[in-house]
Amino acid sequence: MAIKNLLSLHLKQQKRKEVIKMADSFHFSVNIISRGKGKSAVASAAYISGEKIKNEWDGVTHDYTRKEKVLVKNIILPDHIPKEFNDRSTLWNKVEMAEKNSNAQLARQFIIGLPKELTLSENKNLVERFIKENLTSQGMIVDYAIHDESQDKNGNIHCHIMTIMRPINEKGEFLAKSKKEYILDEQGEKILNKNGKPKTRKVELTTWNDKGNVEKWRENFSDLCNEYLAKNKIEKRVDHRSFKRQNSDYLPTIHLGSAASAMERKGIETDKGNYNREIRKYNELVKTIKEEIKTLKDWIGNLLDNLSTAYEKFKDIERDKVIDNPKLFNLTNYLLTYSEIQKEKSKYLKGYAKTNKEKYDFKKLTSAYSYLRKNNIETIGQLQTKIETLKSNSYKINKKAKTIHKEMEDVEKKILYYEIYKDKKGVYEEYQKKNIFTKDTFYNKHKKDIDQYKVVSEKLKKLLSDKEKLSPKKWNEEKNLLMANLEEINREKDKIKDEYQEINHIKYSVDFVNKELGIDLSIEIDKLIKQGEKPSVIAQIKKFQDQVIKDNEYREMMKNKKMDQER
Repeated sequence: MAIKNLLSLHLKQQKRKEVIKMADSFHFSVNIISRGKGKSAVASAAYISGEKIKNEWDGVTHDYTRKEKVLVKNIILPDHIPKEFNDRSTLWNKVEMAEKNSNAQLARQFIIGLPKELTLSENKNLVERFIKENLTSQGMIVDYAIHDESQDKNGNIHCHIMTIMRPINEKGEFLAKSKKEYILDEQGEKILNKNGKPKTRKVELTTWNDKGNVEKWRENFSDLCNEYLAKNKIEKRVDHRSFKRQNSDYLPTIHLGSAASAMERKGIETDKGNYNREIRKYNELVKTIKEEIKTLKDWIGNLLDNLSTAYEKFKDIERDKVIDNPKLFNLTNYLLTYSEIQKEKSKYLKGYAKTNKEKYDFKKLTSAYSYLRKNNIETIGQLQTKIETLKSNSYKINKKAKTIHKEMEDVEKKILYYEIYKDKKGVYEEYQKKNIFTKDTFYNKHKKDIDQYKVVSEKLKKLLSDKEKLSPKKWNEEKNLLMANLEEINREKDKIKDEYQEINHIKYSVDFVNKELGIDLSIEIDKLIKQGEKPSVIAQIKKFQDQVIKDNEYREMMKNKKMDQER
């Protein structure tokens, strides 16, 4: 009953929406350049532009003139901003001097991966359109640069964007970011706190710091990317959502951090770098297998189209003339026939070309034949069953990989938090020993260390199971085991990929032989009828034909609708 199952499956597939090929990844990160974290707006601006700029705030000169990977750089001003801010040094030094606090937030920074399928000019237009629609239209000054740090260009093309945090008026004066307002009761009276002072709240004077901005920006940039890709007839699309939100089979890489990144750039392998390499290998295998599954399903779908069409033609042909050969559609016979045809073609070659082709053809034949025997596959129906099994196995492996990735993230956090915990523990314990008269003074002096200790202690509590103790040695062992498990998963994925390659050769052989010899598929349908499958085959084909008619009617309707719109 293989044909029945195939037709049933095909009917279901006809109802599925078309799957659009997704781009490899989508990177869009936003962070704050803060003086409190030792950062400088001038230093960042010098870096992204590849220029030499002196910071008037602290007198330090930042020289990145040797940076060769800057492809485009530009400052875009809102209409009301004075033109003097078009100078990079003027802009960011005014920002630095306007902020007096040691922990001041100086600028917002974006790092955005750009589609490598687009030209530099198209990527520039894409970036500037995003800037104008989302940032300068809201009054922000924007300084941006496009980099490509790959050796062969256009391999790691990305954009750095810096925006101001404090609004500026038409005179070039920096304005307040927010204001305080009193909290009033229903009678309009000020509400007092426990100390008898009026309660206040912070009110933002712009929408620049709204919590939903990052998601809105990510979505808008994703939409623009897809618009430009579609306009250039590129099939790939991007999705601003995380792999988890997409319910994707792909896994995200983990953050390297500055230390690991620096070591990796010098060619020194790190644990995090090795883990990310395994993740990238895993994602590449997932991508390859997804493409193989789609190709094979399309092929079997097309074959079923041919079967149903051939059946309609066959109904009017004398069936008595059909030779009853149950092995007509045997996959092994197809492979052998394909091999014989290739041997005939080899006769016209000479020397190395002939020898090389014969060796290659023999290797492919023995490999495919061995695969069919090993898996007890004789027919297309059995091949489809195998494909579904591979798909199911791939799904299980993907699920297992996601579990490993989550466990790896947790153990990495434990190790990181423990390092901070251990480093700040002494200061916190000393703070606990202080009496009521010296405690506040000690806290103010060591506020950062004490607060960090409290935060990581709380985070460790949430990560640890009920009776789990602080055990960095055990966590490192767990990390190594998880890494080994991921490597094993990649080996399993490799095997699945190899199986799809074997199936692809078998598929190619079937198509080639049918085309070369002009085999009439109606003969195969007759064989199935003679083997007693007539009622079910006819029923399934009628269902299939009904669905095809409906699909064709729908496509025709949409085509006419589009033509009407274009008129």
